[in-house]
Amino acid sequence: MFKRKLEENLLYCVKRNIYKKYRVLIKYNNFSDKIISKIEKSNGTVYSSLKHICLICAEVKSLTLNRLIEMPEVTYVCFDDYCHICASPIGIEPANGLRFSHNYKLCGKNISIALIDTGVYPHKDLTEPVNRIIYFNDIINNIHYPYDDNGHGTFIAGIMCGSGLYCNNMYKGLATKSNLYVYKCFDAKGKGFVSDILYALDIIIDMYEEANIKIICLAAEYLSYNSFIINAFNDMFKKCCDKNIIVVVPSGSSKNSDCSIKGFATSKYCFTIGGYDTYKTDKPYEYSSSGPYLKLTKPEFVAAASNITSLNSDVTFVSERRGIKLYPSKLEKLYTVYSGTSCSSAYICSIIALLFEDNINLTFNDILSLFKLSAVSPDINKEYVTKNMVGYGLIDPTQILK
Repeated sequence: MFKRKLEENLLYCVKRNIYKKYRVLIKYNNFSDKIISKIEKSNGTVYSSLKHICLICAEVKSLTLNRLIEMPEVTYVCFDDYCHICASPIGIEPANGLRFSHNYKLCGKNISIALIDTGVYPHKDLTEPVNRIIYFNDIINNIHYPYDDNGHGTFIAGIMCGSGLYCNNMYKGLATKSNLYVYKCFDAKGKGFVSDILYALDIIIDMYEEANIKIICLAAEYLSYNSFIINAFNDMFKKCCDKNIIVVVPSGSSKNSDCSIKGFATSKYCFTIGGYDTYKTDKPYEYSSSGPYLKLTKPEFVAAASNITSLNSDVTFVSERRGIKLYPSKLEKLYTVYSGTSCSSAYICSIIALLFEDNINLTFNDILSLFKLSAVSPDINKEYVTKNMVGYGLIDPTQILK
């Protein structure tokens, strides 16, 4: 009877005693302190407790797991899983960009963007003339000062908020005066536990008012079909949406064939952004997951995703040793080039920051309507372009940021 509370793959492993310990997600309906106490008394490790969706992440032994599912407060247990970032460096010299030819009066001033990623390197374009890295929370290693051992997070931050100070504005972001609240949930290989990402979202919901966090940039994907985990993200995105925090995610990195979109990119409570290749061609980016998904338009919009130039990082830099803050050496190469739908989602985040600067009371549906009005739909009569790939089309910021 109690075994029904275990997810199928977890049940398989527990029955055969395959592992000594299991990192799991525990869904409960009440008395989280009682569950945590039982885990700790049995020498388990509690990694996080997410009160907004009644979820605990812990590492426990098989015996403890069997005791936990006997508790009426515990309703379901499954393996913790991984998410992955959605862009990678392509090893060429800075070439094109996501270039912004118009000089907008808006710059995202006083709007905070929460970036859930691999961290952020203290690049000069983020720290000068004003430091835009307001907050840094290393959920993986508990290091107190900004660093990025992968580079992806820094690149994404540059697309959104880079000052352009050291490139004559060639690679600057749109929301140059927005503030960054960074949550490091992804490791050096670009992988992040589902629980760590959900925990970051839980923290953001607690502090969004004080920090004026209006946007969450989660430039990653979940590639499995675990409905429990997908629903957990959906529940968390809905709580953000209810508090008027806009979550933006990429469509993913699968090939752009029909029905390739999956994971939390399918949630109706976030903007899902696909990729478009504007570098040397004019067509959907090849590695941009496509809909349809149920009756939803997913992705809703697309943006440039190929050969994008933004901030480089020193991935070997460690910002703290024995509790003492360390400072980075001079970067030999300030900028680099990535491709992927992460870049597309970051660009849309920066546009939303400008909209909020202009009108702080905009809602999810308001922004969706504005985007639809400004979207330019590629020629879907072309053999290689379908609505499932591009949604409502490419957003033209000149139409909404006049």
